[in-house]
Amino acid sequence: MANFVKKENVFIRMAKNLFPQKGDTVTEILRKIIFMGAGIVLVVSVAILLVTAGNKVADTSDNNSLSNLYHGTASGSTAVEIDTTRREELKKEYPEVLEEFLPLLEINEDVVGWITISNDNNTLLDYVVMQTDNNDYYLDHNYKGEESISGAVFADYHEPITAENQPANIVLYGHNMMSGEYFAPLIRYNNYHSAGYGLDYIKSYPTITFSTLYKKSTYKIFAGMLINTRKEEGTPIFNYIRYRNFDTKGEFDDFCANILDRTTFINPDVNLKYGDNLLTLSTCSLQYDQERQIRWVIFAREVREGESEEVDVDSIYANPDPLYFDYYYDITYNDDGWDGRKWPAELIQGYSY
Repeated sequence: MANFVKKENVFIRMAKNLFPQKGDTVTEILRKIIFMGAGIVLVVSVAILLVTAGNKVADTSDNNSLSNLYHGTASGSTAVEIDTTRREELKKEYPEVLEEFLPLLEINEDVVGWITISNDNNTLLDYVVMQTDNNDYYLDHNYKGEESISGAVFADYHEPITAENQPANIVLYGHNMMSGEYFAPLIRYNNYHSAGYGLDYIKSYPTITFSTLYKKSTYKIFAGMLINTRKEEGTPIFNYIRYRNFDTKGEFDDFCANILDRTTFINPDVNLKYGDNLLTLSTCSLQYDQERQIRWVIFAREVREGESEEVDVDSIYANPDPLYFDYYYDITYNDDGWDGRKWPAELIQGYSY
């Protein structure tokens, strides 16, 4: 007569193979713990990817609808619903506001502008710009005021952008999303970045269109720098976001000189003079530990009255020796550090060094 052995339930067998059991050897316990840890990391990573992908789909749909509305191309299912009665009220409330911003203000009165970087073949970024009474809210809220891991592009709150006031240096912030949204494309301007874009992006996208509610302007990009924001990363620290207005030529010149010291590329076709309006775009550099808060920053100068918007991109070249900071020199094993200024002094009118 045959002897039949009752088999264990498949789930029980799996549990015994995956989780430490009484009687397991030390080696077996360690193997199972490592496997469990790897499994948890995998599950969390997949969850993050799914959330990120879902967030990107929602953001792309919303931002495309808003872009169509702003640029006057909204139609059918892509159009954002608008309240024509509210629009008439806004016209009376904001008589100086450009017409294209009225439907955006119906959605959220924190709207202060629109930023676009594009050429004849492609649009690099195209987003509404928000501003409120702090620099935290739009880190995790979209333009509709909904919670969002992508946040929104927003202007520094210290200098409100109004019909009566526009700072000499408008500072805009945007997340560098791994999904490629918002200010992520700005990293491509770093000609020393590991992704290897070289000077292609500054030559392909040399200008920025930035419109406030009251004025549309073109800005010529003149610099891009990798910068530390904390003393823990060593010196020198250049607190670029504090410079929003300039009381004297010396203050303006010193600000621009600090930028040109650090820029990874030189654009000789864009000079600077006291009285110019500047635009600063700031985002995180994901190349480094996020706790270190390393930033990649683009700087642009508004096209002056009567000046051509064209840029001689063939004149742009790599800065042979940008100024970095202690942490950067440590991880790149550069013991020599910075060897001094290499940019032409005439880039700042009336300046010498």
